[in-house]
Amino acid sequence: MSKHTATIPVTGGNDRIAALAALYQGEKTEAAYLFNTAMAMMGIAVSYVVGAIAFLGNPSRGPMPWLFLLLLPIPLWLIVAFHSLMTLNAMSHGISVRIIEDALFDASELRVDRCLVGSAAGDKIMDITQEKVVHKVTTVVVYAGVACLVIGFTVYALYSAQGIVKDDLVWILAIGAYSLLLIMVAASWTVGVRMINKGRSEIPEPAKSSGGNAG
Repeated sequence: MSKHTATIPVTGGNDRIAALAALYQGEKTEAAYLFNTAMAMMGIAVSYVVGAIAFLGNPSRGPMPWLFLLLLPIPLWLIVAFHSLMTLNAMSHGISVRIIEDALFDASELRVDRCLVGSAAGDKIMDITQEKVVHKVTTVVVYAGVACLVIGFTVYALYSAQGIVKDDLVWILAIGAYSLLLIMVAASWTVGVRMINKGRSEIPEPAKSSGGNAG
């Protein structure tokens, strides 16, 4: 079965090339902004965990300290959920950038390996489907580490609240709510990555070189 590939004609003159370049610049800027925002949110999440740990050891202040402990991980889960949307959005824009780059690369008639130019060069490091083993392991360690940090903090907060929650039903409901949040975030990543992989499969394989003979 043949795949539907996105192709952009680039032989219509300088105006078409200029339009592609402008479109590329906009997509590239948007992708970079989204990626930087996602990384900043990850830093905020880590900082929040470090700061919130101090409150777990002194839950006696306030009228309802048990409620405070149960709700303490909520901001962290909101950050993690929104981080998934931002990162997947940036990856989706990356597909658009790659398609436009391929068209511009064909128009440039560069006689080099396509994988050495533009976002294709970075994909060899950041795209887990193209990475070397060491980079795949590093990627897994980073994201698995963040997941363990969020889940571990949540478990610790719930465990700290268990001793002062008067109603066991409230504690059970809290466990159920955080379990649903975990499933939601995991589903967001799973569905998003599948969509992105499907989009990438529509992009033709890059040529090793491009351009005609020098005349």
